[in-house]
Amino acid sequence: MKIHLLRHAKALKRSRWERPDELRPLSGLGRRQALGLVELLAGEPIDRIVSSPHLRCRESVEPLASARKLRVELDGRLAEGQRVAKALELLASLEDCRALLCSHGDLIPDLLCELEERGAEIVGDLRCEKGALWVLEGEPGSRLRATYLPPPRSEKDAVDDRGVVRQLRAAVLDLGSTSFHLLVASASSDGELEHIASERAMLRLGAVIQQSGSIPEEICTRALETARKLARVAQRHGVERILPVATAALREAANGALLAEQISGAVGAPVRLLSGEEEARLMFAAFRHQEEDASDVRLGLDLGGGSLELAIGDETAIAWEATLPLGAARVHAQIVRSDPMRAAEVRSLRALVRSRLDPHLAAIRRRAPTRCTATGGSVRALMRLAAARRGRRKRSSESPTELSLRELCELRKALVSADHEKRLRMPGISRQRADLLPCAAVVVETVADALGFERLQISDWGLREGVLLEAVGLACSAR
Repeated sequence: MKIHLLRHAKALKRSRWERPDELRPLSGLGRRQALGLVELLAGEPIDRIVSSPHLRCRESVEPLASARKLRVELDGRLAEGQRVAKALELLASLEDCRALLCSHGDLIPDLLCELEERGAEIVGDLRCEKGALWVLEGEPGSRLRATYLPPPRSEKDAVDDRGVVRQLRAAVLDLGSTSFHLLVASASSDGELEHIASERAMLRLGAVIQQSGSIPEEICTRALETARKLARVAQRHGVERILPVATAALREAANGALLAEQISGAVGAPVRLLSGEEEARLMFAAFRHQEEDASDVRLGLDLGGGSLELAIGDETAIAWEATLPLGAARVHAQIVRSDPMRAAEVRSLRALVRSRLDPHLAAIRRRAPTRCTATGGSVRALMRLAAARRGRRKRSSESPTELSLRELCELRKALVSADHEKRLRMPGISRQRADLLPCAAVVVETVADALGFERLQISDWGLREGVLLEAVGLACSAR
């Protein structure tokens, strides 16, 4: 058995398409991806091509079908919103075939997760970019193996009609309050990002600064060496630019500017000390470009180690932003003295969140956001905990995942009532964040409750992706 499982190529944005969604066609980049598929699969024996009935899927496989002189078979079991059981039924019927199936970003990750639960080997992270393939291979009676192939690229993706560079391989070095995080990715002026590598080192600068107001010399030395190491990783991946950005910890520490200057020399690129408002804008740019339907007004929430960023906007611009000193590491160092947290500490933390949020409530309500998208390492760790409690294994996903306020409340109760040892035994726990997650849960739950959001969309994109989008000219502007 050898099945090529294709997510349809890049389509026009939902917000810019007024006709039925089933008729939404490919974008210019999507058409180039579809043509690139012909070259990518040259020499691969394919007997059948089966597609979701949606136009964007059919257009994704038509060049390949034409080149192979095959008919595109339409099958509703691959349609958007279809149940995994139906897709599995189709796969079972193709056991003796060499086929290519084209489906959607909501179905493919769940299908792969189900195959993994049944014993398949998923090679690498579970990714599903538009135009990408998963190759499913296995002999009868052997273990199925799934391997990822990124979307095909062409020279036209790199340069526009005027010869201007459209694609950039860069590394964002995020010097955060909890960790230093490197993201190596390729970004295009079409808003496409391809993650290439990621590496993180936990430094907890925010907690240190909360206690002393500055970064001790030995921790500065460690931070400097960590930045050098991450820069070397970036260089091994052949990046054209390193984009170091610093957030609350270096922004607020008495010696933060000096450390930023030293890191600039160590990595060979100037560190940009972001304001809280810049953080909010870049975070929101990432949300806007990740979500296909970005036309409504939404609130963006980014919980870091030192600060909480909030932004409100739509697909065209940001209307309002704010930064609050409510990062998970900061409030933990400020309030928590017990493990597990005492009820009085939980009440104090809730009161602190409300006191910081209350001055902004009128401005937020006046702009009436209809939904909330949240990100940040602790927020994603909470989502993984929730997924484990649901009994579903979500290793990673390109698309946002919903977390209900009720689930968040249940998580908060479980986390604040357990000591560190018990938290480490929770399925889905992030060991590196186990001490901060009770505070993170209290902060996020209090904000969501105060603003009346019954559900949060959890995004894998955030500040680092926003920095990359800005580098190719696609960050949000302020009104």
